[in-house]
Amino acid sequence: MKIGMKRLLRKSFLAFAHKAYAAINEGRRLDMDPYLELLAARLQKVAQKKTRRLIVSMPPRHGKSFLCSKCLPAFILAHDPAARIVVLSYGTELAEEIAYDIRAIMWSEFYQEITATRIAKNRAKLNDFATTAGGRVRALSIEGGVTGKGGDYIIIDDPLEIKDYDNAKKLQRLHELFDGEIRSRLDNPKRGSILIIAHRLNEDDLTGYVLREPGWKHLKLALIAPRARSYDLGNGHFWHRQKGELLRPGAMTMTQVAQLRASKTKPDFETLHQQNPGGDDRLRLKPSHFSTFSPTTPPDLPVVLSIDPGQRGGPTNSFGVIQAWAVNGARYLLLNQWRGQASYGDFRSVAYLFIRKYRPSVILIEATGQGPALHSDIAPQKEMEVVQVSPTESKFDRLHQHCLTIRSGRVHLPQDAPWRDDWISEITAFPHSEFDDQVDAMSQFLHWIAAHPNPKGRPARAVVAGVNSWGLPISGSGSGPTGGIPGIGVAYGSFIRRRR
Repeated sequence: MKIGMKRLLRKSFLAFAHKAYAAINEGRRLDMDPYLELLAARLQKVAQKKTRRLIVSMPPRHGKSFLCSKCLPAFILAHDPAARIVVLSYGTELAEEIAYDIRAIMWSEFYQEITATRIAKNRAKLNDFATTAGGRVRALSIEGGVTGKGGDYIIIDDPLEIKDYDNAKKLQRLHELFDGEIRSRLDNPKRGSILIIAHRLNEDDLTGYVLREPGWKHLKLALIAPRARSYDLGNGHFWHRQKGELLRPGAMTMTQVAQLRASKTKPDFETLHQQNPGGDDRLRLKPSHFSTFSPTTPPDLPVVLSIDPGQRGGPTNSFGVIQAWAVNGARYLLLNQWRGQASYGDFRSVAYLFIRKYRPSVILIEATGQGPALHSDIAPQKEMEVVQVSPTESKFDRLHQHCLTIRSGRVHLPQDAPWRDDWISEITAFPHSEFDDQVDAMSQFLHWIAAHPNPKGRPARAVVAGVNSWGLPISGSGSGPTGGIPGIGVAYGSFIRRRR
């Protein structure tokens, strides 16, 4: 190996990491994505003792363990053979995997060429090995007991399994271990360094816990850049990351990202992949954003029905939602809503009642679940358009586009609606709410009205004896799945598409 290359590998942690990756992965190359240069620059400061408290938050499968837990200890020992390093993880198996790769790097040909640091032949145990200069690497599970096992560097890699993201007892235990046993293991608390590497799991995970105290530096990298930002890489170099840019553009398609975002698994996308367990600051909606209107609103406003169909009836299936929106200039009034887990027959009956009562000029039906059947069954009516909607964006993105509309107070709710509180709870908790069907129906309406801001109302219906102003029998009473919509027993023949 040429002298210049040796100097580069000893001086640059990034160059060292690329060489180490090839050495233990049969010559394969580490990616050249800009975030790796940023991460390497921050880790080099840890090795140089310029940074003593660092947290790295990144999505899974982005190489954080390789650089932070495997390369960094080997690089530190190359410069300080007497350094004592403790590596902790949630399980013994992961800790041993990390130790195995540290040892493999230190045994590699290139490492032997660039440094005089050697592993002592009589102290080469997998999870507890020493250098001939008195340095040491111990790799343990976080519950394995660190009492008596001090060090100059403590590296904590994924202290909690993903499946335990909301396990309050384990979260509390982790906090106690960190305060009571782990941080006290630094041989010199003033000069020693602690590095925490983990994807976010919970607002109260170890990262969230330690960030409540001063002195920590935090490198947080989201899978999708929430905004444009420039990162200082040192030596006059910068990484200008654009809004919407993937952390590893060549590793995942936008379709795959959309699938991740739409997944119902926990922790959710915003927490695990965007490193933002508190939710997206761009999306947070409050009850105060929703204005109130009185039930005396003029009935001649244009009305749009927004229908988010369920899959089928039954308590284990998704909810169907039907919303009636009145358009009053730039204000959108949610006149009424039905939500239920209904069979198709009942679901269709409620849709017909909404059509009869509110005389919509437009009906929006999402083309999922029972939607196509409903679209097929609604007969054409004069000056009434029926639109089948096939969403192409994630639920999050659909709502996010209209947050400014909501925050500006343009969405109005009836003051005394029985569903009002549940509706507001779901909207303001999204994307962390248990259900999102009401969100979907609202987003569907807001998306359509943004493109069609001036819908026309349908002509008023003539008043008929024995029928109220909405065209419903005066004696009708609500029951079943209608959620208070009167007249469940009226005939729906005029709305059913005739079939041969």
